[in-house]
Parts: sequence; structure tokens; C-alpha cells
Amino acid sequence: MTTVVERDGRFTAPLLTASAAGVHMGISATTIKEWLKAAGDGPVMHSVRPESPHGPRLPFVALAEAQILRELRNTGLTMQHIRAGVARLREQTGDEYVLATNMIATDGGELLYNAASKVAPEWVRARDGQVAIRQVIEAVIKYVSYADDGYASRLVLRPYGAADVIIDPRFGFGQPVFQSSKIKVETIADLFYGGGESVEDIADEYDLSTDEVEVVLRVMARRAA
Repeated sequence: MTTVVERDGRFTAPLLTASAAGVHMGISATTIKEWLKAAGDGPVMHSVRPESPHGPRLPFVALAEAQILRELRNTGLTMQHIRAGVARLREQTGDEYVLATNMIATDGGELLYNAASKVAPEWVRARDGQVAIRQVIEAVIKYVSYADDGYASRLVLRPYGAADVIIDPRFGFGQPVFQSSKIKVETIADLFYGGGESVEDIADEYDLSTDEVEVVLRVMARRAA
């Protein structure tokens, strides 16, 4: 049965380039570009047509897919298993965006899918539908929040650590912002690298700690790396 996805801005509005996404998410741009390439059953991560030749082509849903892929890889899953599982789930559910749903988990060795509907989770192996017998680890719950429709709606960006930086399409035009104040990290970086303001002055102006400002500057310094 085909799942009809409401394609709101999370699915259609380009937010970041692969390079920018790599900086903010702590994933190499090369890796992101590999995930965007068609391989066998197609790309494991989505993109949209950029509004300009070299403009952003990753919508929020793609960033969520990248975040989830990184967390799944961190548990030890191979891309071979992930790709096979995602391909099977897309075919089985008719949902191209299944990787960005709250139905995905891992037991550390397999990609798992919640096959239950309105009852307790019934985790099965994505690649063959066999019931999973090992303890389920929710690989992404700490870094991904989901909307009522089951699709990702907010990401916590790990490279910023305690600075608590998120991507939420409702704030900052989908650019990384501080969760509490919704100030864009780009603003902080521009004041320091372009405006010559001190860390202390920036922290005071935006009610941040100097540690938070320094974390942002360290992450954003990778733009030129």
C-alpha cells in the first residue's frame, strides 16, 4: 500500500548545500554526496532542485535522513545493510521518506522497523521482515524530534554539544539556531569573522556564555577548511 506523504516545506524547501550540512552536522561533505548518489535501489537520501546553479539542494527531510544515517552508522550498521533495509521498507510501505520517520531503530547489528500499528512496538528486521530478538536501541531519539505525522520535525546538531543548536524549519528559515533564543549561528560567526567583534562582546550582546560562542566559532571555522 502506498503511503501518501504531505509534502510540506520539510520535503520541498532547499535549506543547505552538502558542504554546509557537513559542517553543521559533523559529517563529511563527501559522505553526504555519496548518500545522495543512486546506488542499486536509488539514493538513500533525498535532494531537491536548487533554486540557483550552486544553491542549496537539501531540504529538511534530507538533513533528517543524514542525521539518522550517521547515528545508525555509529551503532555499527554497514551501509550495505542500511541501503538494503531502506529499499525494502520503501517498497513495502510505499513511503520514500521512511528513513525520516519514527518507525526506524537498530539493535546494533540490523536496521529495524516497527511493524505494529496501534499496539506496542513489534520490531522486525528491515531487510527480511524477521522478528528482531535482540534488545532494541533507539538510535536517533536523542537527536531527532518528530511531528504528529511521524516525520522528523527538529534536529539537535551534535557538533555544537552543550551549545544546544538545532535545525527546525519553523525558525531561522531552517538554518541552525540556538534552541533557546532562535538566534542563527551564522549571525554569531559573521560578527566574529566578518565584524571583528570579540567573543565576550558577542556573548554579552546575545545573552550567551563565552563557551557557547566559542563552540559555534569552532564549528563554523570548518567552512573554510
